Amino acid sequence: MHFASYSRRASALAIDSIWWTVIALFIPLGPSMDELLMAPESFASTILLWLAIGQCIPILVTGVLWAVWGTSPGKRALHLRIVDADTGEPMTTRQAGLRTLGYLLSFATCGAGFLWVLFNQRKQALHDRIANTVVIDDGPGKKL
Repeated sequence: MHFASYSRRASALAIDSIWWTVIALFIPLGPSMDELLMAPESFASTILLWLAIGQCIPILVTGVLWAVWGTSPGKRALHLRIVDADTGEPMTTRQAGLRTLGYLLSFATCGAGFLWVLFNQRKQALHDRIANTVVIDDGPGKKL
């Protein structure tokens, strides 16, 4: 297996972040600014709720895509796949679920969970370790 490098994975995350941003901008996830200004006492709690929803929904949608495609849109664009770390077979739905929970942890640690890729032989992030998965590079010219 040819493990995906940190920079390839970061590029895929950047692509995913673009579509997450589009979702967060165009799908109303909370009250409008006018509604917030009419009830300033709920401003802080509403913003915190919106931030939680704005972060969790895209991650959960990504988890569903992992279960269906075995990859995210960003990884798919870069020919990266998520597979079982031991067998190289497509990850199971259970692994996709565990990876999604681990992904939330990776983000909750201010991104520290992603840094594990730099110090792990199989280039696994925290969420990969939790789900026993690896990200492999299937790009042109790569051997499996």
